[in-house]
Amino acid sequence: MHIFDLIPPIIYKSVIPITLMLLLERYLLFRLSRKPGSTEWVQSKFWLHPNFISRCRFPMGVVSVLIFHLGSILYPADPQNFLHHTGILFFAFWMITDITDGTIARYFDLHSEEGESIDPLSDKLLIFPPLFYFAILDIVSMAAVLVFLIFDVVGTVSRYYIKNKAANLFGKSKTFLAALTLVVITMQQIYYPEQSWIIADITLQAAVFLSFCSMFFKVIPNYWYANILSLMNLICGVCGICLVMAFSFFNPDLSFLENYSWFQRLLQARYLEIAFSLVFLGQFLDMFDGRAADKWGSTPKGEMFDDLADGTNFGGTIAFIIWTAFGKSLLGFTIALLHLVCTIFRLYRFIRNKRKSGIDGGVEIFTGLPSPAAALVSGSIVLLDIDLRIKVVFIVLISILMVSKVKFIHFGRVILPAIPKLIKVAILTFIIMAVLVGLMPGNSQILFWTVFVFSFAYLVLGYNWKMYRELVSNN
Repeated sequence: MHIFDLIPPIIYKSVIPITLMLLLERYLLFRLSRKPGSTEWVQSKFWLHPNFISRCRFPMGVVSVLIFHLGSILYPADPQNFLHHTGILFFAFWMITDITDGTIARYFDLHSEEGESIDPLSDKLLIFPPLFYFAILDIVSMAAVLVFLIFDVVGTVSRYYIKNKAANLFGKSKTFLAALTLVVITMQQIYYPEQSWIIADITLQAAVFLSFCSMFFKVIPNYWYANILSLMNLICGVCGICLVMAFSFFNPDLSFLENYSWFQRLLQARYLEIAFSLVFLGQFLDMFDGRAADKWGSTPKGEMFDDLADGTNFGGTIAFIIWTAFGKSLLGFTIALLHLVCTIFRLYRFIRNKRKSGIDGGVEIFTGLPSPAAALVSGSIVLLDIDLRIKVVFIVLISILMVSKVKFIHFGRVILPAIPKLIKVAILTFIIMAVLVGLMPGNSQILFWTVFVFSFAYLVLGYNWKMYRELVSNN
């Protein structure tokens, strides 16, 4: 038996080549940045200027579509034909150049105001032709693509009336999700044409939402950024609680979703997983609202609003998930109430201690396990197919850790910046793949185990705060 018979074609025909392209690009730029006189050399080469690279991307979205479609015309019975693969690799190459031009601009002093407008435009011209192509084929919603385009156009036009023309975090994230949508679609069309995936619809809807956020955040005062992130976290919490309550205590009429039968079935069968996914989304929002407050300031009640959002999402939603997962029993109610009370007390104590100490802004060391980490550990452990006693022990221990005086390092301010970018990319890629696989029917345990492993890793690694303080003092 040949070794390639043991490996799925998607791995050695798409994943490995694209990964090698990215690693080669990162390696060459790393070596170039370390060479003496490299800045002057790069600046003297017009073909290495970020603006030139961005302009080269302008027609490449259309070219990628033409290559891919030519494969469908010439080889209609062979979805794995070489033109389909060529179109994917061609598109992937130009997506990687979106990372390249930004790196060159930062490392070789070629940042320009013109580039802040050209780069986002080149992203749109690369992403939207394939999106419209697959919408015309009725693989994704044309309405979603049109709304996405409208938000993006409004956001682009707004650049001419605001001072900060650079892409914000939401803009970069929605571009990534849009590219991920195209990756999922092409992988399904080439390697699994007999299957119907809903993942592309989910990632596209998320990209539309982030596109709206990108547009909205450009036109509001900067000091509202942190509050809006907290508001989005609060909305995640409220939606999660309402979702669990609706399906746990009532039998909601979902006939209005008859045109979206897949979503209707998803809500009915996996409402706990969806509620937990909202908590997971809230983690990312919570990770950045504090940093936004540090950078741009916030309103006088911003910190209390952040705690309200955290208590609702990380305390309330997780408590309802625990109770429901335990069959709404007295034991489940007790454990859920313990988690909720400890979460609220943990948040209250944090604000009280900060005010007593006169600390203004964020902290780098927490007293007690942070509520986001506690929510991920408790939420994932209760949804795993393991012994009930193990679940009870874990949730009780996590609740005690929240109100304890054990020191934990801040993940967003200390641990995350210390992780090399390449490792961050690898971890993020692994998490995304686990999420995509976990959202498929029958694979939810993969998602829960992934969340549990990473959150438990923080539980172990984040405890070693003395080493961090020694490193700080030595520096």
